[in-house]
Amino acid sequence: MKAFRRLFGYTRPYRSRFLAGVVVAFFVALFNGLSIAVLYPLFEALNYDQDVFLLPLSGTERNILRQTATKQLERMNPIEREMFIRRYELPVARLTEILSDEDRSTRFSPEVAVKLLEFTREPVGIRDYERFAVQTVIKWKLKVNAGRADPEGGPRIGYSPFEVIVAACLAVIPLYFMKLLLLLVCVRLIARTGYRAVRDLREELYDRMQRLPLSHFYRERSGELVSRLINDVETVAAVLASNMRDAITNIFLLVTCLGLMAYFNWQLLLLCIVAVPIMLSPVTLFTRKIRKSITRSQQLLAGLNGYLQEAVSGVRVIRAAAMEDYETERFRHVNNRFYWRTFKQIFYLKMSPLLVELNSSIIVLGVIGLAAQYLDDRDFTSGEFLIFFITLLFAIRPIIQLSGMYAKIQAAEAAGERIFSILDAAPEAVDPPRALPLRRLEKSIQFENVCFTYPDTDRQVLFDINLEVPVGSTVALVGESGGGKSTLMDLMARFFLPTGGRILLDGQDIRDFRVADHRSRIGIVTQDIFLFYGSIFQNIAYGSPDHDRRAVERAARLAHAHDFIREFYEGYETLVGNRGMNLSGGQRQRIAIARALLRDPEILILDEATSALDTESERLVQIALDRLLRNRTTFVIAHRLSTVEKADMIVVISGGRIVDSGSHADLMERGGLYQRLQQISRQIEDFTIEGTTGRQAG
Repeated sequence: MKAFRRLFGYTRPYRSRFLAGVVVAFFVALFNGLSIAVLYPLFEALNYDQDVFLLPLSGTERNILRQTATKQLERMNPIEREMFIRRYELPVARLTEILSDEDRSTRFSPEVAVKLLEFTREPVGIRDYERFAVQTVIKWKLKVNAGRADPEGGPRIGYSPFEVIVAACLAVIPLYFMKLLLLLVCVRLIARTGYRAVRDLREELYDRMQRLPLSHFYRERSGELVSRLINDVETVAAVLASNMRDAITNIFLLVTCLGLMAYFNWQLLLLCIVAVPIMLSPVTLFTRKIRKSITRSQQLLAGLNGYLQEAVSGVRVIRAAAMEDYETERFRHVNNRFYWRTFKQIFYLKMSPLLVELNSSIIVLGVIGLAAQYLDDRDFTSGEFLIFFITLLFAIRPIIQLSGMYAKIQAAEAAGERIFSILDAAPEAVDPPRALPLRRLEKSIQFENVCFTYPDTDRQVLFDINLEVPVGSTVALVGESGGGKSTLMDLMARFFLPTGGRILLDGQDIRDFRVADHRSRIGIVTQDIFLFYGSIFQNIAYGSPDHDRRAVERAARLAHAHDFIREFYEGYETLVGNRGMNLSGGQRQRIAIARALLRDPEILILDEATSALDTESERLVQIALDRLLRNRTTFVIAHRLSTVEKADMIVVISGGRIVDSGSHADLMERGGLYQRLQQISRQIEDFTIEGTTGRQAG
């Protein structure tokens, strides 16, 4: 239950509202108990064959009333006692006689009831629970028996059975109304507290997801992470909001019902309590199965979400490969496993309460049989038995619901463990306690003995990288695929931290800056362009919310995107579609370049930034980049080596190591890997140009 207690801790900021809801839930149960108790005279009156209705006092009630009367008379001086006896015409001997256990008469006439009511005003010399009984139940019974005064001065007029039935029915209506009103208030207080707690939990979970290391997203499907954010949190929400309110209300209802049952017949109640473990035995029987089934079901649901997201994102690849039937069959297999596990989960969740209900029905039948042993006209009347029986039925419902609550808590426990596995994960990077202020770069960027191994792997991808880049220069990183070029730039952007060595900006380790400050001076354009669902304007301005339309258009012009944007009917308000699928690859890339340029970063990272552009678009963008790169430090990663020949420095990386560096002319003169890569690149470009020319001629 550790995870559930931690989940429940999210209600702590709203504990005042929650506690108010608990108090209201208590009054809901109180009014529910009163509405049941009011039915007691109704059932007594239904089976009453006299003209004047009189409620019986049990032997215990008579004994308490006798003690109260005796104590009060003893406290009076002789004169006061004599005046009291004369006024009420009730000698002490007669009082003792009518309240004694030997007197089997349990119903007092209106005249006697009025006289006995005098002793219920200020009961003294008895225990607290006895005083409570005198001032509530005993006093109430005597008032019913006392009836009303005769307006003509004759003997008191008792209530008829019909009048009692009508009065009981009328009394139930406002009690039920108050119960309903308080229940609505309880729902508002406790349920709202639960949903606020869940809101905070979801926000914290989303915030932590944003700060997880990138390696975490490489290991897990994005659909599974989304499932934890939505499905698992919703499982928790059902318990903290709706089920928690039901559980609190049911606990109070159960307590009030047990109190009523104890009052009417505590011996019979003890027999019922002994049977409770038998009633709840199915809960223990199915606990392990429920927990295991819920955990597996949530895992399969997360897998199903992950598969669906992959299928939707890769729909073009699926259709291009004519794999629709194969993917449908895969989905059918995953969906069938999820269906079977969900069915087992629901089966176990429903079977446990149903078996509890079956056991409770058998127990109720046993109670009916045992009640016959206690029935009499004094201590356990037929009316009291009916109230006891109805209260027992009212008590069984909370017991069944509370037994089902245990299964739901198990579901929340399983969901909570999956949620906390993310919340407890180490964040991508932690800001230093005393971060350095952000200053404009003036000297250089240095890589000192930088090594890197991906988290949770033994594969080292960078080895002792040493490189110094003067501020304002352009550095090209070239080499075979998988050599470590993009990884080195990921370290530069602090997506990961070096496992060895350090990266310095003007002599200061990048770890000494706040992550947000460090990334604010870096602009990145990758070969994998991601556009958010929204307008072109929103995508260009993403990350720069303070810029107006004029600045956005200027960045678009510099990226040579303004002309094609203007051709759209809605211009900059044109929706780009899911992941920008309404645009061509070259258009998406130019929007991404415009997004980076709008931030006006000190450091610009171009990872195959022009790879998706046609020859003319590449030429236009390259002209803009040549003009813009003069005042910033730029890292260019490119496989098309003709785009990096003008770089101030070309760094050749192979196998995670720097194998050569220098200008284009120096590297070509020395030969080696760079020269071989240039030859391969030229052959590919010549082949591409010939193919394009042939298609145009055709």
